[in-house]
Amino acid sequence: MRWAGWMAALMVLGLAGGCRHTQAKDAKPERPKWMPPEGDCPRGALLQMERLGLKPGDKVPVIVDAIQDHPGPARYNYSFVIALPREEGEKTLPGARIGGRLYVTKHRVFGRYDRIFLPESGAMSVPFCGILLDSRWDKDGEGLIAYPSPMKGFSVVQDNTGVIQVVDRYP
Repeated sequence: MRWAGWMAALMVLGLAGGCRHTQAKDAKPERPKWMPPEGDCPRGALLQMERLGLKPGDKVPVIVDAIQDHPGPARYNYSFVIALPREEGEKTLPGARIGGRLYVTKHRVFGRYDRIFLPESGAMSVPFCGILLDSRWDKDGEGLIAYPSPMKGFSVVQDNTGVIQVVDRYP
């Protein structure tokens, strides 16, 4: 009888341990406070991107800010920008411009892009959903690696290029 009681206790502990392990495995790590908030894509973005032949995971090489279309370092602050797609890369969008907002911290520049201006639409834009990645080393989805600028509210990046990854939700 005693042996059966111990076996029952061990089974309960084993099951509880298994549940605890599963919960810890499924729990997401805490989001750093310096990252921009998660969010939904603009309404209709997935449909419009599909019409353009874009799907989540596609990457469009860009010059991050049309105003700073020059080789070398660039200085960014929290602002609206227009990205210029470049001709090389996985996906190209000739003549298009991609609009979004930059979020700047002392060590990262994030981009959340929400509209695309197409050459045939003139000044009109259609919804879009993309995030800014560093084309050289960003494997974590946390934007461009940046350095503090002497100008308050600005960060400096090594060069003005990046990649906009098409997403179905802002991470």
